[in-house]
Amino acid sequence: MTDHQTASLKSRGFIALLVTMACGAFNDNIYRGMLLVAVVAGGAWAGELGDGGTGWITTMLYAPFVILLGVAGVVADRSPKRQIIIITRFFEIGLVAGVIIAMLLGNLSLACLMLIGLAAQSAFFSPAKYGIVPEIVGDSMLSRANGLLSLMSNTSIVAGMAVAGLLLDLGENIGIFGGVLIGIVMAIIAVISLLMSLNLPKLPAGNAELPMSLNFVRTYWRTLRAMKGTGLLATAVAWCLFYAVASLLLLIIPNYREMFDLSAGETSYLMGIVGVGIAIGGFVAGFGSGHRIRAGLAPLGAGGIGVCALLMGLIGTSYGTVMLLLGLTGFFGGFFVVPILAMLQHAPEPGFRARCVGTANFLTFLAMTVTAVAYGLLAETSIGSAPPQWFLITASVMLLVVVWLILLMPVLRAVAASDNFGRVTDRIG
Repeated sequence: MTDHQTASLKSRGFIALLVTMACGAFNDNIYRGMLLVAVVAGGAWAGELGDGGTGWITTMLYAPFVILLGVAGVVADRSPKRQIIIITRFFEIGLVAGVIIAMLLGNLSLACLMLIGLAAQSAFFSPAKYGIVPEIVGDSMLSRANGLLSLMSNTSIVAGMAVAGLLLDLGENIGIFGGVLIGIVMAIIAVISLLMSLNLPKLPAGNAELPMSLNFVRTYWRTLRAMKGTGLLATAVAWCLFYAVASLLLLIIPNYREMFDLSAGETSYLMGIVGVGIAIGGFVAGFGSGHRIRAGLAPLGAGGIGVCALLMGLIGTSYGTVMLLLGLTGFFGGFFVVPILAMLQHAPEPGFRARCVGTANFLTFLAMTVTAVAYGLLAETSIGSAPPQWFLITASVMLLVVVWLILLMPVLRAVAASDNFGRVTDRIG
């Protein structure tokens, strides 16, 4: 590693991005964790959204991403990404104020409305934050940068999930709704996120001449056509499959509260341990890759997820066993996600990068929305919401994903090749 490369990971701009992303991940997950725990048996709003309540909360979270990511990608390509990130931080502060009001009133409808609003601002934050990474650190450090981002983001996810449970329990002990405490913590984190985002480097727009279009369907379609035949479309599908499965895990896990008679805090620890595993696995995968993108880590990670899911379906009958297996699931998830993300950032030219990331995220959130809706509907049937059945379903899905990734490996290796940096352009229109 040269001095220049070392400096790029220690620069004020990259550290500012790390902290800004970590703050966003923390707030997203402390709020989502609180709502997921609150709508299941034993929660403050238990039963108000039916037996598939976690599925409907997740659908409300994902729908804005599906609708807005296409427009957000165009905005991030035609505008300085630093500017987009700072604007979203201001919006987050306003929405968190709404969260505090919803918690004080104990109003689930307003809480859900704020969830949709926070998801909408995150949809604009997403392509800008991922698109700016190669602009700050360059190509050779992408894997290591993503390893650090995975470590920070997933540590923040863990912290968010854990703190959500702790504050809900604390609120119950002192006689107030813990959601109020969560709103106050979110406000503090949102202000820190804004202040750190001001330290991002001032970089030019990727393509200032790009026409603005509010027709998100046309934007997605055009970008997908440009990605087709370059290997990026297959990479985007692999990306969305990972997050569809990760989303399903977060729908399944809260139901261990009833199965094991857990407190809100104990339930949130189960969700948080997945993030711990992803953080460690992503860090190992990123730094173990050196200056290269190692596509072969993806099927290895997918296989590990499948084996862990199978074991949870068969022998996950105690809290400790489930905790261990969920941690290992996250670890293998880090191996899956780090090389895939690096490929999505590596191949597109700068003026096309945010749209590629935005469209890949659109596919991701579309898949996660379908997963959430399917879970919400199937949980009301004879399948039910008990975790063992759902982990066996997850294991079956991951077997198919592993086979597909192995067959796709020549394509993924071509995308990850060092001479493919910035080679994919917007060839359509």
